[in-house]
This record gives sequence, structure tokens and C-alpha cells, in this order.
Amino acid sequence: MRRCLTALFGIIGCLIGCMAATQAVAERRVALVVGNAQYAYTPALPNPRNDARDVAETLRQVGFEVMVGYDLDHTGFARLIDDFARTLEGADVGLFFYAGHGLQFNDRNYLVTTEARFESTFQVPSETIELNAIIRLMESKTETNLIFLDACRNNPLTDNLRRNLAAINRTVTVGRGLARIEPTGRDTLVAFSAAPGQEAADGRGRNSPFTASLLRHLPKPGLEVSVMLKEVTADVRRETGNAQRPQQLSDMSRTFYFVDAVPDVAKGAPQTAAAPPPEPADAVDLATWQWADAAKECEPIRLYLRRFPNGRFADLARFSELRLCRADTPAVALAPAALPPTPPPAPAVNILEIGRKLQKELSRVGCALNGMENDGTWGGASRDALRLFNERTNSIAEIDRPTPEALEAVQTHKERVCPVSCEPGTELRGTSCVATPRPLEQRSRHAARPPERERSRSPRTSPAHADAGSSTLQKGESWTYQGSKRCKSIDTPGLPPRIICP
Repeated sequence: MRRCLTALFGIIGCLIGCMAATQAVAERRVALVVGNAQYAYTPALPNPRNDARDVAETLRQVGFEVMVGYDLDHTGFARLIDDFARTLEGADVGLFFYAGHGLQFNDRNYLVTTEARFESTFQVPSETIELNAIIRLMESKTETNLIFLDACRNNPLTDNLRRNLAAINRTVTVGRGLARIEPTGRDTLVAFSAAPGQEAADGRGRNSPFTASLLRHLPKPGLEVSVMLKEVTADVRRETGNAQRPQQLSDMSRTFYFVDAVPDVAKGAPQTAAAPPPEPADAVDLATWQWADAAKECEPIRLYLRRFPNGRFADLARFSELRLCRADTPAVALAPAALPPTPPPAPAVNILEIGRKLQKELSRVGCALNGMENDGTWGGASRDALRLFNERTNSIAEIDRPTPEALEAVQTHKERVCPVSCEPGTELRGTSCVATPRPLEQRSRHAARPPERERSRSPRTSPAHADAGSSTLQKGESWTYQGSKRCKSIDTPGLPPRIICP
């Protein structure tokens, strides 16, 4: 009997140990953030680019792998979503944030790309990205999906589309704002910046009212996502005088926290016996990082790196160390009682900084493509630029991400590598693209100034004997052009000019 109990306790101990180990493993989170502000055929929006940039940075701070796109046309948007789908493989949580124009068309929601005109209903699929397609893609890859849409701004292009439909009596519905949708996959939440059929405000500050509140509440520890969105809704209603009412549609069966609750032991307060046991590694890692990041000083960041060289926030900490710590300032050794000894961290490789330098070098050698920015974010445009460089040099083994080897390979080229590609209506002259002269302009310039030999004059023949067929001019004569014909204008004192054409 004693042996059986001993074996049973051993099995239970193994199960508890396995469960604790499983909980301690941090989930993998992947996000796609898009901000469309610069539209070609409608006035630019003031905030979506700021909204996207700030949300991306906040998501990185809470442990998300973040892909970012700004001012995307249809091709760029579709390519970025394809990259997002590949990155979602093996992820536990997927998140999509969009700021910009949205369209409700036949009760379906579309995100508007920057080249949209909406001159015809047949052009809508090629000028927008269907929202439902993005949601279904995410649900096929990950178990938990969060979608945030700050996309109900007033769009003059939809008014044009409504007028065009009314003119041809098409029975097609173009509603205001976005339409209500129901998630079909498990654990999917969709948050709208405004209620269905309602337009959202751009706001007067750096961010829209919805995004500004989202940025305030998202990093709060221990705030479950549905509760967080209720606080966001309250903020937006208060700021807009109840004119804008955010809404969330959820099929969530689990709780989700952007930041777990900070345990009492991390705050310095005694932990009661009734409190549930925290996840040791992840909770202390989080609490230490939040303290170090809030200090905004060199030594707390280095303390975090010594304690958690491979921690959840190690990459962000190394980036902060480069920014806050001088290279000539050695790290201060900790007393043995402060922290247990840990092996020294591996040399920091700042992928964001390498990506920014590589983008700058690709621009210098003429391989930058439209949509690529020097912000370190490695998207489709950056990969295409590096691939274009490698097609001409064959000097890089890995071209899908920024690496020190790729940066060194581009830096070795001091001259332009990729040829100049001129847009339609321009031509290459030297190393610059200049406007191509139009044939009509060339002919007009030629007509305005006849050849020098034709402007010579000879006083031998009197104007009375001149005709338009001779190639010389007499006194009182000059050349003029009637259309493409060359004619003579004869000026006789006291008489109106005579024009003689062959």
C-alpha cells in the first residue's frame, strides 16, 4: 500500500511539474499594424500614420512580433498580408490593427488602399482589401485572434460612389462607416472604433480618440482585453460627447491579458497564503523589465540583462542599452546578495538598427523601392530591394531578413548598383530622370524660330515681285506660319500686312 501511495504521489508530482513548465512557456504573439493616411484621390488623414506607429511600438513592448505597413496601395497591402500569413505559422496569438479609410459595400467591410478612386463598383475589389478575408486567414492560423479597426473615418470617395450608383439605378448598398460582423472562429474578438454605420473622429491631437485611449490602457498589467475595451469605450464617449461609441464583437472563450498581473512579491508586499502561485520565471521577468523600462536609465537596463540574458524582453533591453548607456561606461557588478550569478549575455545584435542601416545603404546604391522606409521595419518592400541588389551582385546568402553580412555586402559598393528606372513621361539623362518634351512643344519651338538662313534678307527684289515660293526675304518681308505652312508676310507702309502662302 505504501509503495502504491509513493508511486501515486510521484506521478502527481510529475504532472504538477509538467503543468507548471507548460504555463511558464511564454506564448508567441504576432501582430500586423497598418496605417493608411496619404490617399492619392482624397485629402490626407492626419492621424493614421501616428496611430499605427505608436500601436506598433506599444505591442513590441508587451511581447509581440510586429509587422508594420504605411500608406499601402493594393499590391503592397496584399503582399504584406501574405507575409503576415507566413509569420503566423506556429503563433499562439494573432493581432491586426488598421487605421485609415474603410468602406461598407453590400453589408461587407473593405479597407481602402491609397490608390482607390471608386469611379465604378467593378473597381472596388481591385482598390480595397476585404476585411473578412483577413479575419478568416488569421483564424486558420492561430487559436486567439484580436482585430482592432480605427477605420470609420469620413471618406469623400464613398460619396462619389453613391452618386455614381444613383445615376445608373444600381441596387447596391454603400453604407456609412463599417457593417456589423459576427466572428465565426473560436476566440476571435473584433473591436470597432465606432458603432456599425457610424463614422469615427480623427481627433485634435497626435492620435485619434480611439487609438489614444487604446494606447493608455493596453499596457496596464492584469487588465483583461474585454474589460480594457470597456474602458476605451468610456474614454471615447466622454471625449466625443457620446457622438462616437466604440463596439466590440467577441466569440472569446478564454481570457487574454496583454500584460499579466504583477505578482505581490514583485511589488515588495507580502504574499498571502490564499494567493495563487505565480508563474515564477515569466512573472519576475515581466516585473523586472517594467521597473527597468520605467527608470529610463542605463544601470537598471543592464541589471535586467544580467538577470535575464535570454528573457522575454531581452531584445528591447539591448536596444535601450544602446540608447541609454555610453560605450565607455562599464557595467557595475552586482553584490552577490542582490542577484544570483548568471552567465554573461551573448553579444547584442540589434536587428532593428541593422535593418535601418541596411535600408539606408540600399537607397544609396539605388535599389530602394516604393514603400520602403528607413525605419528598420523589414517588410515586403525591403526584401524586394535586397533581392534586387543581390540579382546584380550575387553576394548575399540570406536575403529575407536584415543581417550584418548583408549590410557589409551593400556597404562595400561605393557606386550605384541598381539602374535608374524612370517613370512614364520621363527619360534618363545622365543619372537623372527629366520630363520628356512633347512633340507639339518641339514643333511649336521650331515654328517660333525659323532657321537662320531663312531669316536673311536681300534688298535686290522689290516686294511687288516677291512670292511665297522663293527662299529669300526682301525688305519689309518676314516669315510666318499658317498651321504647318510657311508663308510670307509683306508689310507695305500705309497698307495692312499681306500674307502669301504657296
